[in-house]
Amino acid sequence: MNEKVANALDQVDDAYIAHAARKRKKRHIFYVAVAAVLALVLFWNAPSIPLAVSAKAVSLASESRKRERPNVDSDEYDLWLEETQQRRTTANEILPSIADFSGQCSKAILTGPDNTNQLWSPVNAYIALAMTAELTAGTTQQQLLDVLGAGNTEQLRQGIGAVWESIYQDNGKEVSVLANSLWLDDEMKYHQDVMDLLSQSYYASVYQGDLGSTKTNRAMGNWLNNETGGFLKDRTQNVRISPNSTLSLLSTIYFQGKWYDEFSSGKNTEDVFHAPAGEVQCTYMNAEERKMNYYWGEDFGAVALRLQNGGSMWFILPDEDKTIQDVLQRGEYMDIIANTGDQPIANEKYMKVNLSVPKFDVSASTDLKPGLQSMGITQIFEPLGNDFSPSFDTELPIYLDSINQDTRVAIDEKGVVAASYIVLEFGAGAAEPPEEIIDFVLDRPFLFAICKDQIPLFMGSVNQP
Repeated sequence: MNEKVANALDQVDDAYIAHAARKRKKRHIFYVAVAAVLALVLFWNAPSIPLAVSAKAVSLASESRKRERPNVDSDEYDLWLEETQQRRTTANEILPSIADFSGQCSKAILTGPDNTNQLWSPVNAYIALAMTAELTAGTTQQQLLDVLGAGNTEQLRQGIGAVWESIYQDNGKEVSVLANSLWLDDEMKYHQDVMDLLSQSYYASVYQGDLGSTKTNRAMGNWLNNETGGFLKDRTQNVRISPNSTLSLLSTIYFQGKWYDEFSSGKNTEDVFHAPAGEVQCTYMNAEERKMNYYWGEDFGAVALRLQNGGSMWFILPDEDKTIQDVLQRGEYMDIIANTGDQPIANEKYMKVNLSVPKFDVSASTDLKPGLQSMGITQIFEPLGNDFSPSFDTELPIYLDSINQDTRVAIDEKGVVAASYIVLEFGAGAAEPPEEIIDFVLDRPFLFAICKDQIPLFMGSVNQP
């Protein structure tokens, strides 16, 4: 019992309990380790996980400023409607930049070994890099802004705020929540105004502790586990930050949504999936002659399944003589899934679709560094030459050492358990489907994407369900 009490006390936030000063350790190497840790989760009756952070709270994340929708006859309805329309307009202004970032980076991230599944969250990484841009100046910041497609940080934070609030939903049944946190070593001298800006504009909490210690590693793992509903517990409990780290940025996304039209388990069938490494047996969810929009491009066909929380999950199937890599390199599909409705989609038809979708539960760990470097973010990975003076008072060099993402994706008859999606460019010259009824059978490698208001939350390639 005494051991349990001691462990519980060790988890209590330092903001509420005074404790003896810890022994300071000297640093010989200073760098920033940014971990963009992602989770897309569907938990029917998800458990409530208490949050205990054993670190000083420098600045806690702002509460959501998104108003709950009032009754139509309420005095507040007009104000809610005005705010919603303004948010949508602001989010749509930054959506092309997010879509371009998603498509370009996905070419590197999702084009992996043919026998593996590749997953990532574009919006999660985009926000983590935007927060990093807020901490920097000079060439370091400019490279980040260029890749993010933003003219300045003011434009960036306004767009991110609108995106965050557009995605945010937590009504007990449907959940779509982003969370961010910045962790500082206890020797770092920070600028409070910048920390408060992260709290307000990025809904981020800032903590300070002994980075790399068992205590702080446990606190970071607990924060990640809390923000991802326990769905990635096997991974979050193993988070280890180097004792030489001076900064660490964590970002999560928790998502759950039920299908607008659920699949009937009684119609499930067992059949083969033609994986690159050989045929594998899997369970298919089937729906006959479902009325929906079918989309096609030069080398793929696609459908989108609606979710009750206003989101959608896209399935992009390469043509039989094409590969996932062909679709990714051309990029045409991205123009379809990120379309806001302002421009009509030429290759679209409302028709009956015989759906066969494999149930799957896949996961992946992704190193984002090579992809970001190929897009032009290079300076921040260099040990010398970065400017973090807007945020910290230190002459010691700070640089980004690693940026990794962990993702788990699953779907069943009820809805989305986890998902990632991919982005590419729209093209022309495709032929129109010859029949009013089409079979859309995902029995070979395919891409998928989960979106909320056309914002790409997750993207992935499934080579083996």
